[in-house]
Amino acid sequence: MTLSSNSKSAALAGAAALAACAYAWHLRKRLEREQRLRKEERKGRTRAEAALRNLSKQRDRIPTQSLRTRQVAAIGHVETPFVKRSGTPRQGMVCPSSRGVVKLDQAAHACLSRAALDGLEDYSHIWVLFEFHANTDMHFKAAKVAPPRGYGAKVGWLATRAPHRAVPVGLSLVKVDSVDAKNLHIHISALDLCHGTPVWDIKPYVPWDAPQSEIRYPAWVSRNDVLKGVRWESQALDALRKLAPSLLETYGFPTDALDDAQKTLEEVLVQDPRNKRRRKTRGPDGAGAGTGASYRIPFAGL
Repeated sequence: MTLSSNSKSAALAGAAALAACAYAWHLRKRLEREQRLRKEERKGRTRAEAALRNLSKQRDRIPTQSLRTRQVAAIGHVETPFVKRSGTPRQGMVCPSSRGVVKLDQAAHACLSRAALDGLEDYSHIWVLFEFHANTDMHFKAAKVAPPRGYGAKVGWLATRAPHRAVPVGLSLVKVDSVDAKNLHIHISALDLCHGTPVWDIKPYVPWDAPQSEIRYPAWVSRNDVLKGVRWESQALDALRKLAPSLLETYGFPTDALDDAQKTLEEVLVQDPRNKRRRKTRGPDGAGAGTGASYRIPFAGL
């Protein structure tokens, strides 16, 4: 009876060992197969990427009207209350109360998903690469331009931040107020962008973006020609009060939209957004041209 029991246990142990060996062999073969498939897939992907890169190089060597061209699609656009070039802040940081929304377009790029915005809310500022889409000089040829703050001085267009350029691409530093990943919206402030501006790319601002050495620039850049103040008429304030709710909804202004909208307009106006000819007519006290002079600056349809 004891001998029979021992034999049964040994048989079971042998069968278990055999099964374990078979399972281990199966796992090893499966692992080898997966490793082989992965290696083949990587090799195929590498070949495909190399072929694509070679085709791109061949395409770039084809003579075109310019030295090199590339077709790109904007990743989104900006919605701001500045509906015209006239009255748009010349720099975002001189108009910190301005508000806007960057709306990303997932239809243009499959990689624009909620995940693409993950971590962006950790940054206080971002660089926005955009197109000067409202330019009217489609065939820009001038080597020199007259900067608005240059008062007649002409410099090479590469020595300015003017929107009129051979390739109408701009770079703007804006503040991140909030990120709405669900709707692919980035709420920004301190901006200098017209309504509808196409956005080509977004990059976070990091500390080493700021130069550690001394910054050098021409005197006309730092010319202080800010107006002394802005006086509001009751009719203008009434129109702004009617506009405030739509500002809150459309452009991401805070709850006290009226105050921020008013601040935004004041920050734009003290920078004197008139053209150079009209700016020369400023009075001795820094005020605008003579009594009764008026200038239309569109703001959110106002």
